[in-house]
Amino acid sequence: MNVAIIGCGGIARAHAECVREFEEDHLVAVADIDREAAERFAAQWGGKPFPTVENLLAETLPDAAIVCTPPNTHRAVVSALLTAGVPVLCEKPLAHIVRDAEALADLAGETGLPAYVAYCHRFNPAARLMRDYVGQGRTGRVHTFRNAFIGFAPHLTTAWRTEPDISGGGCLMDNGSHSVDLQQFILGPIADVYASLHFDGQGRGDVAADLLTISESGVAGLISVSYVSPKPEARFEIIGNEMALEYDYATSGATVTAYRPGHDPERLPLPAGCDVRFIEQYRAFREALQGRPTDLATFEDGLSVSRIIDRCQRQAGITGGIA
Repeated sequence: MNVAIIGCGGIARAHAECVREFEEDHLVAVADIDREAAERFAAQWGGKPFPTVENLLAETLPDAAIVCTPPNTHRAVVSALLTAGVPVLCEKPLAHIVRDAEALADLAGETGLPAYVAYCHRFNPAARLMRDYVGQGRTGRVHTFRNAFIGFAPHLTTAWRTEPDISGGGCLMDNGSHSVDLQQFILGPIADVYASLHFDGQGRGDVAADLLTISESGVAGLISVSYVSPKPEARFEIIGNEMALEYDYATSGATVTAYRPGHDPERLPLPAGCDVRFIEQYRAFREALQGRPTDLATFEDGLSVSRIIDRCQRQAGITGGIA
């Protein structure tokens, strides 16, 4: 499979590593408006460098493309690819504003091409085990979903991730979109949300957020994301009346901890730890292009997340993520 990567920043390297893992796949082209960045990336990972996706498509038509540009460029970049007939895996969020996410979901539906959002935490084996246990009824009636993606990264409070015109918000759009998708992946659609967003600077996006979500099945989700927490934490858990399941990115490794009334905590083995989520996501993308069923987030899934984030921002009295 011939693959193109659009956008040559940090996350693009993770995707290039995945392409390299498959001998039959080749990175044939890369594009970045920073010409030197594209040339450096191509020198390390392969492919011919281009300054824009339009220049790339004028010379080559890849079998698939991975979009790693900032969110405010997704509509233009992804539209160019889909219109040219190229299947897409687009980094999250689908777009920086709901209007663009809606347009992309509509275009994906019109073209019928494979089009997915890179919500990689779906491919943490722990998330898949929890979803399976819930579906099999082994947890009993689930009451609560808890998730924290928090840490101390003050440099991000002044980076493009908190420039709303580029990112669409701040930490909630960046980390929180993962959280919302993860809850919906395991426990189904979210019907309602209440949010508190925290800001540190006029005109900047949020640096932290806390959410109470209510799923259609009645599960309450408690989500915290932060760039400014002195205590780092990356974990998620579900609590049912017969079993609770917990995964901690720092300590769980290739296990999920299960809690049952009257029993000691039990370590349930996983086929791998959380570090496989990118390669498994890429594997799923390859398989989807072959017509096989997939758990990748569709553009409709990405649009759902965008609408939930937008509701949170509006509750804070803002639109477009601006304080």
